Amino acid sequence: MTSIWLDGVQEPHDDEWPQSAPEVVVVGAGLTGLTTATLLARAGVSVAVLEARTVGAVTTGNTTAKVSMLQGTGYSNMLRHHPTEVVQAYVEANREGQAWLQRYCADHDLPMQVRDTFTYAAATDELSTVEQELTAAREVGLDVEWVEHADVPFPFHGGVRMANQFQIDPMPVLHALVEDLRKHGGTLHQNVRVKSIPGKGRPVLHLEDGRRLAAQRVVLATGTPILDRALHFARLEPERSYGLAFAGAEAPEGMFLSAGSSSRSVRDLPRPDGSRALLVGGAGHPVGRAGSHGKHVDELRDWTGQHFAGARETHVWSAQDYTSHDLLPTVGPLPGSSEQIFVASGYRKWGMTNAIAAAQALTSRMLGGRNDWADVLASRSTSASDLGRIASINAKVGAAMVAGYVAAESQTVSGDLQPGTGEVGRQGANPVPVGRSNVDGQQCAVVAICTHLGGALRWNDQERSWDCPLHGSRFAPDGEVLEGPATRALKSAD
Repeated sequence: MTSIWLDGVQEPHDDEWPQSAPEVVVVGAGLTGLTTATLLARAGVSVAVLEARTVGAVTTGNTTAKVSMLQGTGYSNMLRHHPTEVVQAYVEANREGQAWLQRYCADHDLPMQVRDTFTYAAATDELSTVEQELTAAREVGLDVEWVEHADVPFPFHGGVRMANQFQIDPMPVLHALVEDLRKHGGTLHQNVRVKSIPGKGRPVLHLEDGRRLAAQRVVLATGTPILDRALHFARLEPERSYGLAFAGAEAPEGMFLSAGSSSRSVRDLPRPDGSRALLVGGAGHPVGRAGSHGKHVDELRDWTGQHFAGARETHVWSAQDYTSHDLLPTVGPLPGSSEQIFVASGYRKWGMTNAIAAAQALTSRMLGGRNDWADVLASRSTSASDLGRIASINAKVGAAMVAGYVAAESQTVSGDLQPGTGEVGRQGANPVPVGRSNVDGQQCAVVAICTHLGGALRWNDQERSWDCPLHGSRFAPDGEVLEGPATRALKSAD
């Protein structure tokens, strides 16, 4: 499963390991991490970026890459949790993030396309939800309008339109940021996994390969923070969603997102040969809690086949996103870290603008600057409804914990697996659930217990991975960590 953005992209080379402790270590080489590192390096701060995999390998390289101020039904939902001035601060943060990214693309001659954005009703019972979003978007200061029709081949029963937004290919942006970082003295180090930052005082990062790296400050730009000190995992909901690219279809010129619970995201992508690819996304679900992940992809395939004649699938991929308990990003110092460790998470699938805003807020704080919208967002209070959402998130986690162990106890695994499959269950006298898989001719057996907080893992039949239904950690068939709060690989069960 390779996204259209990552297909054929050459990975940047690594730099020499720092000879002395950098002032700041940024963990994660996606849009948040590389923008933060570049802004700090431009200000004269010595910076090293550590990436467990490769640049853009996780969320940024698997995004839909819509750089939009109209964000589905987000504003009406946020206004149910927060006063108008708090949501307006979120809007201002995203507006500044969008403007910065647009300037950066223009200054570096990076491809971007101006498009109108639509939040629309795919069925009549979604109309009231979309109408509420129109009211909310206007309340927080966005220039939006209602449209009855759009020139699209799929059901459109009315929607909100915001003009002059834009879309990008994220990988050229990341590569430009890497070069920008290096030009100002920063360094990039891929395939370097941080396992822990123990103790208090000056941060010392313990790496998977046994090395250690000290710094004055650390930024965790890892989707979900890999440290459990502030219990961020208990206030974030991880969701998996899917993207497909098609050739041969008449792609509409606009960015569309339906308001239903199983959303449909549509945009075009100009190709070098002058054609325009069709990108379709959606069908999201909590990580590790789907019976069959492949069925979600089939939903998108079937929907595309119904509405886009001649569409030929060229790519299929998935992404993982995190939503916080109060629907706003979590950006700032880790509590109790004396402003030595910073985090950025909870973008709710709108990372193209929120990543830049987070980088701006973090660097401003670290460099001693002031930022009015960041101050408002950082000082927001926790409401009764927020506490209720935290309780709901963790109730679902508890139910998933129990269900996972019950399912593992109810079946026995064997070595007779079809290619591309995996299963979790009991194996002989082994006291813990075992996961067995047969992928690319290699059979693996692992202890199917998440190394984060002990959830029973489930097999992901679409991506051939072990997924944790508790907090979204994911592992390769052989147990290597792919993403999530876990930092330690699974143990072998052989």
